[in-house]
Amino acid sequence: MKIGISQCLAGVCCTYKGTHNQVDIIKKMYDQGDVVSVCPEVLGGLPTPRCPSEIQAIQPLSVINQDGDNVTKEYLKGAYDALNIFLQEGVDVALLKARSPSCGKDEIYDGTFSHTIVHESGVFAKLCQEQGIKVFHEEELEEFIKYIREDEFYGTYFKNETSV
Repeated sequence: MKIGISQCLAGVCCTYKGTHNQVDIIKKMYDQGDVVSVCPEVLGGLPTPRCPSEIQAIQPLSVINQDGDNVTKEYLKGAYDALNIFLQEGVDVALLKARSPSCGKDEIYDGTFSHTIVHESGVFAKLCQEQGIKVFHEEELEEFIKYIREDEFYGTYFKNETSV
């Protein structure tokens, strides 16, 4: 089973703030070269750090940053580039960043920059799901671990690190 991840979860400083969202178990897998990591926003040409962005419309897609700039093209380019990497590498399952306009699965912010959540997925997460890649976010870490856990291959990652 090939695993894909959001780079920020492996400790790479690529978030809009210029920081990371490291998950220790994922960092360990990343350091050992056992995951395919991407940051769709960086792949789309956005800088780190960058102005926060939110999806303001799904159909047609409109991603606007907090300064009012339309960054839809960058989000689409990054999502498709990241998806191509996942597909070329044969990724079956992904752990992505919750509520991100790129990587959020099932929940993202509503586009008003008011921290209001709506039931929708980010641009990249949606593409992954459409291609049959099983997507989890880091708040579903237990479920993700149960899904990927194969004692012979992944068991050493989780020994004494999780109750799963």
